[in-house]
Amino acid sequence: MYRPSPRLAGRARAAVIITAAVAFAGTLAVAGPLSARAGPAAANGAVASSDASPPRIRGVWFSRRSVAVTGLAVVPVTVSVRVTDASGVAEIPHGFDASPQVTLGPVPGFRSQLRPALARISGTVTDGIWSATVNVPSTWNGTVRVTSVGAADRLGNVRRDELTGARAPALLVRGTHRPTLSIHYSLLPGGLQISGRAYFTDTRRPLARTPLATSFESGCDLEGGAVNDIITDARGFYVKRWVYPDTAAGCVALIGATAPGQLPTVLAYRIAFPPPPAIPDEAMLRSEDLRGAEPAPVTDDYWAPLQPPQPCADRPYGNGLLRDHRAISALVGVDDRPTVVMEHVATYRYSGAHRYLWQLRRALATCDSVDGPQGRWTVRANGVAGHDSLLLEHRTYIDYADTYHYTYVVVARVGRVLVVVADIGWETSSGDVDLVRELSTKAVRRAAILNSR
Repeated sequence: MYRPSPRLAGRARAAVIITAAVAFAGTLAVAGPLSARAGPAAANGAVASSDASPPRIRGVWFSRRSVAVTGLAVVPVTVSVRVTDASGVAEIPHGFDASPQVTLGPVPGFRSQLRPALARISGTVTDGIWSATVNVPSTWNGTVRVTSVGAADRLGNVRRDELTGARAPALLVRGTHRPTLSIHYSLLPGGLQISGRAYFTDTRRPLARTPLATSFESGCDLEGGAVNDIITDARGFYVKRWVYPDTAAGCVALIGATAPGQLPTVLAYRIAFPPPPAIPDEAMLRSEDLRGAEPAPVTDDYWAPLQPPQPCADRPYGNGLLRDHRAISALVGVDDRPTVVMEHVATYRYSGAHRYLWQLRRALATCDSVDGPQGRWTVRANGVAGHDSLLLEHRTYIDYADTYHYTYVVVARVGRVLVVVADIGWETSSGDVDLVRELSTKAVRRAAILNSR
């Protein structure tokens, strides 16, 4: 039995099962049956205008106590709530501030919650019953409860009550031959991919040629409704890719028949998040290092020629022993003008970082200050950010501006870690050599912590 608390709480989403209306709040009992036809609020302006109390929850229940479901089938079950209020209950069936509202859980889906849209089926807005029919799948196997209930009235008074233990109406679901989904998350250049398999948990047999709904980032809450956009193959496997500038969560759902007035029924749901970076934030330049500029992840291949630099090379070198790498960029202000800075940090196995520096020096010995297809690379200084470091200048010609453009790059090794800091300038303006010197010293100091990992 549930007694409404005067405290406000929680978010809601609902569908559950308990017997008919129960008595709440002290000695107050559920009144007799309401009119079978939903009607308007009774006119009582004096009462309504002085109403400062939130609605009262008189009862919440499921249309049945238990249900048996198998495979991909669904069984409709109704969840109902009786609410009274002197000024009239606000009827808002959709959205976070829906009124009245109930939340059901645990169920498949984002946050393992369901908040169905309720509609008034009898009584008036001052004393009525609101219900929703939800399709119960086999994957609800176990006990699903009404975890919260709430309502607002027409004057803005709000009640939200969390329900736990015996206060939470329960629906016992006996689900067999249940479907499920696996999920694997992969980062791609400029995007992300999720993949996995749809199958039955008991037999491991695939859900072949089966439509699935996918989404990413904020779409994974499925508040707008899941929409099928891919199909599994003959063995139940699926793949979905997105081109997206930042890392984001990815999700997949198996959906079934939609109950009237409700979002599609989620039979199975999985969400995956990008893995934490192998190189942590603590090893990278931060806003305080970048004169207040906020660093952003580099997710495209624009900076690839500098990760790390490959001057005077017919083919890439220095990646044979590469273990992990990460890159950021930032728009930094210098003398009242912007300039774009990139930092690349990489860890290597064994002597991989030392080997790259050796290959870099050997390549530069053949082309230092020589114009070539890549432009002209020049060694400006040694030891600018530790004993094993180089300051490089890369000159290219911009035809449309009829001018030379200079990018400044520091390449430094600290133990098994390689650090690259580059400033390409802004549009046709060149980078700032003094800024690169300043930032490379800070970058090497931060990256040194990776040698202890």
